[in-house]
Amino acid sequence: MGYTANGEQLYESTKTNSKDLARKILKQREAEIVLGRFKVGWAGERMTFAALCDEFLSSHSSTLSANSQENHRIFTKHLRDFFGDRTLTEIDEGAVVNYRNHRRNQPIRWDKNRKVKGATVNREMACLHTIFQFALKRKYIGENPTAGIRHFDERRERPSKRMLTVEEEHRILEAAPPYLRVAIVLLVQTGGRTYSEGLSLKWDQLDLEHRVLHLESNVKTTGSSQPLPLSQLACEVLKEWKSKRVLESPYVFPSSRKPGVPMGSVKTAWRSALEKAGVPYFPIYNLRHVFCTRLSWVAPDAVVQRAMRHSSPETKRHYQLGMVEQVREGIEKANKEAYSDPKSLRIYYVSDQPKKQAAKASASR
Repeated sequence: MGYTANGEQLYESTKTNSKDLARKILKQREAEIVLGRFKVGWAGERMTFAALCDEFLSSHSSTLSANSQENHRIFTKHLRDFFGDRTLTEIDEGAVVNYRNHRRNQPIRWDKNRKVKGATVNREMACLHTIFQFALKRKYIGENPTAGIRHFDERRERPSKRMLTVEEEHRILEAAPPYLRVAIVLLVQTGGRTYSEGLSLKWDQLDLEHRVLHLESNVKTTGSSQPLPLSQLACEVLKEWKSKRVLESPYVFPSSRKPGVPMGSVKTAWRSALEKAGVPYFPIYNLRHVFCTRLSWVAPDAVVQRAMRHSSPETKRHYQLGMVEQVREGIEKANKEAYSDPKSLRIYYVSDQPKKQAAKASASR
């Protein structure tokens, strides 16, 4: 087939013996030229995926929060290991699908009997999509090979969400070590994110006199940087924790080995506390859901949105748990407004079978 691109006459084999199929391939190429998706000498023909990752991390990722930068570094490590030194034009949709499936079947580092979660693969796929969008914007490639590729359904892997009762909360606090007790109270009373807004806090971020928690700029969203009000309960627990601390550290929850850095993870302690308390496992992050749900019982949507630092009031629906009792109370209130005498409705749903049987009995006599 012959076609003109960028004012140059080009010739290329359609790699088929069928004239009809060759015409279709030619039409597709002409459409790519019109849409700007075909270019002779794409930079992606010479650039390797590793080089693109380096440029992405230095030019794009460096403008994001520290947590996002760290995530991108972790994601690109796995992506580099798979795609190696392939050029960008060698990575097509099939290669991306192969990566997705390959990564999903890999064992996790600390437990060879468990495989990488679909949620983890989805985050890496989202990062890969962003990397190729970066390349597309810089005109290194003509199209993004990750477009349209389906992700794994994370909901199947997540434990079912359930509301934490006050009685269960007391049992967990009794079973947890002291530092975890303080962390649980802090998360339940503020709705903070477990690590970025909880376990990594510094004492100078806490104004216990005015009962305010100041978050640093390294937060998930811009709205999340607003100060958080602290309840009286949270202040009392934090003051007690501060007066009894053994390690001198700028962090509220310092590492036992390195007091100069925050605690790394509480997953093991959290799981152990739940087992001792006899409470089915749920991620500690769900304490943020508990905070949102309890606040929703007594506060309007605007207050809940401000407390959760959501950009949209609709987001709270993903965090509300166990609203059965509240819905039932709402229905009862609606019935009182709608029906002056709810007892009068019983005539419609009480069975009249006994009356029929009595009538038959009297007729037989």
